[in-house]
Amino acid sequence: MKMRRLILPLALITLAGCTLQPTEKRLQIQAREAARLDADLAGFTAGKPVNCMMNRDVRGPEAYGDHSLIFHAGRNLIYRNDTIGSCQGVGRGEALIIRQTSSQMCAGDIARTADLVAGFETGSCALGPFTPYRRTRP
Repeated sequence: MKMRRLILPLALITLAGCTLQPTEKRLQIQAREAARLDADLAGFTAGKPVNCMMNRDVRGPEAYGDHSLIFHAGRNLIYRNDTIGSCQGVGRGEALIIRQTSSQMCAGDIARTADLVAGFETGSCALGPFTPYRRTRP
Protein backbone atom coordinates (compact mmCIF):
# COMPACT_ATOMS: atom_id res chain seq x y z
CA MET A 1 0.00 0.00 0.00
CA LYS A 2 2.82 2.42 0.84
CA MET A 3 4.45 1.64 -2.48
CA ARG A 4 1.31 2.68 -4.38
CA ARG A 5 1.24 6.01 -2.57
CA LEU A 6 4.79 6.63 -3.69
CA ILE A 7 4.40 5.46 -7.30
CA LEU A 8 1.43 7.67 -8.18
CA PRO A 9 3.07 11.00 -7.18
CA LEU A 10 6.29 10.00 -8.93
CA ALA A 11 4.37 9.16 -12.09
CA LEU A 12 2.57 12.51 -11.98
CA ILE A 13 5.83 14.40 -11.47
CA THR A 14 7.39 12.55 -14.39
CA LEU A 15 4.45 13.39 -16.65
CA ALA A 16 4.52 17.04 -15.57
CA GLY A 17 8.22 17.22 -16.41
CA CYS A 18 7.53 15.84 -19.87
CA THR A 19 4.90 18.46 -20.58
CA LEU A 20 6.97 21.45 -19.47
CA GLN A 21 9.90 20.96 -21.81
CA PRO A 22 7.90 20.96 -25.06
CA THR A 23 6.15 24.16 -23.96
CA GLU A 24 9.48 25.91 -23.45
CA LYS A 25 10.78 24.59 -26.75
CA ARG A 26 7.56 25.69 -28.47
CA LEU A 27 7.97 29.21 -27.07
CA GLN A 28 11.55 29.34 -28.36
CA ILE A 29 10.42 28.24 -31.81
CA GLN A 30 7.63 30.84 -31.82
CA ALA A 31 10.08 33.58 -30.81
CA ARG A 32 12.53 32.51 -33.53
CA GLU A 33 9.78 32.47 -36.19
CA ALA A 34 8.49 35.90 -35.08
CA ALA A 35 12.02 37.32 -35.35
CA ARG A 36 12.43 35.77 -38.81
CA LEU A 37 9.10 37.28 -39.94
CA ASP A 38 10.07 40.71 -38.59
CA ALA A 39 13.42 40.51 -40.41
CA ASP A 40 11.76 39.54 -43.70
CA LEU A 41 9.21 42.36 -43.38
CA ALA A 42 11.92 44.95 -42.65
CA GLY A 43 11.95 47.54 -45.41
CA PHE A 44 8.24 47.06 -46.13
CA THR A 45 5.30 49.12 -44.90
CA ALA A 46 1.97 47.51 -44.04
CA GLY A 47 -1.11 48.68 -45.88
CA LYS A 48 -4.80 48.32 -45.12
CA PRO A 49 -5.87 44.64 -44.99
CA VAL A 50 -7.97 43.37 -47.89
CA ASN A 51 -10.34 40.42 -47.98
CA CYS A 52 -9.14 38.98 -51.30
CA MET A 53 -6.07 39.01 -53.51
CA MET A 54 -5.51 37.94 -57.08
CA ASN A 55 -3.38 34.84 -57.19
CA ARG A 56 -2.17 34.76 -60.78
CA ASP A 57 1.20 36.42 -60.10
CA VAL A 58 1.70 35.21 -56.54
CA ARG A 59 4.48 32.92 -55.34
CA GLY A 60 4.41 31.17 -52.03
CA PRO A 61 3.40 30.66 -49.40
CA GLU A 62 6.26 30.80 -46.96
CA ALA A 63 5.31 29.81 -43.43
CA TYR A 64 6.37 31.70 -40.32
CA GLY A 65 5.30 29.74 -37.26
CA ASP A 66 1.93 28.05 -37.12
CA HIS A 67 -0.29 30.90 -38.30
CA SER A 68 1.53 33.37 -40.57
CA LEU A 69 1.92 32.93 -44.31
CA ILE A 70 3.71 35.23 -46.75
CA PHE A 71 2.80 35.39 -50.45
CA HIS A 72 5.15 37.24 -52.83
CA ALA A 73 3.51 39.31 -55.58
CA GLY A 74 6.72 40.70 -57.03
CA ARG A 75 9.80 42.39 -55.60
CA ASN A 76 7.95 45.32 -54.10
CA LEU A 77 4.73 43.74 -52.84
CA ILE A 78 4.09 40.89 -50.44
CA TYR A 79 0.96 39.80 -48.63
CA ARG A 80 0.83 38.52 -45.08
CA ASN A 81 -1.97 36.23 -44.02
CA ASP A 82 -2.57 35.23 -40.42
CA THR A 83 -4.58 32.04 -40.59
CA ILE A 84 -7.38 30.92 -38.32
CA GLY A 85 -6.28 27.51 -37.17
CA SER A 86 -2.91 26.00 -37.90
CA CYS A 87 -1.48 25.17 -41.31
CA GLN A 88 1.88 24.41 -39.72
CA GLY A 89 2.65 21.69 -42.26
CA VAL A 90 3.67 24.40 -44.75
CA GLY A 91 6.66 25.13 -42.54
CA ARG A 92 7.72 21.49 -42.86
CA GLY A 93 7.60 21.66 -46.66
CA GLU A 94 4.13 20.24 -47.10
CA ALA A 95 1.79 21.46 -49.82
CA LEU A 96 -0.89 24.07 -49.13
CA ILE A 97 -4.11 23.24 -50.95
CA ILE A 98 -6.64 26.07 -51.03
CA ARG A 99 -10.22 25.48 -52.10
CA GLN A 100 -11.11 28.53 -54.20
CA THR A 101 -14.30 29.46 -55.96
CA SER A 102 -12.75 32.20 -58.12
CA SER A 103 -9.38 33.48 -59.35
CA GLN A 104 -8.80 35.11 -55.98
CA MET A 105 -7.79 33.86 -52.57
CA CYS A 106 -10.13 35.30 -49.98
CA ALA A 107 -10.44 35.49 -46.23
CA GLY A 108 -12.48 32.50 -45.12
CA ASP A 109 -11.18 30.17 -47.85
CA ILE A 110 -10.32 26.79 -46.37
CA ALA A 111 -6.76 25.60 -46.81
CA ARG A 112 -5.41 22.14 -46.12
CA THR A 113 -1.85 20.97 -45.71
CA ALA A 114 -0.84 17.68 -47.27
CA ASP A 115 2.18 15.43 -47.37
CA LEU A 116 2.17 14.64 -51.08
CA VAL A 117 4.77 11.88 -50.75
CA ALA A 118 2.85 9.95 -48.11
CA GLY A 119 -0.47 10.92 -49.69
CA PHE A 120 -2.43 12.23 -46.73
CA GLU A 121 -3.66 15.52 -45.30
CA THR A 122 -1.97 16.81 -42.18
CA GLY A 123 -3.98 19.87 -41.13
CA SER A 124 -6.33 22.65 -42.12
CA CYS A 125 -6.95 26.32 -41.49
CA ALA A 126 -9.01 29.21 -42.80
CA LEU A 127 -7.33 32.17 -44.45
CA GLY A 128 -7.63 35.49 -42.70
CA PRO A 129 -7.52 38.96 -44.29
CA PHE A 130 -4.49 39.71 -46.49
CA THR A 131 -2.26 42.56 -45.36
CA PRO A 132 -0.27 44.07 -48.24
CA TYR A 133 3.29 45.16 -47.51
CA ARG A 134 4.95 47.50 -50.00
CA ARG A 135 8.68 48.03 -50.16
CA THR A 136 9.58 51.43 -48.73
CA ARG A 137 11.74 53.57 -50.95
CA PRO A 138 15.12 54.47 -49.39
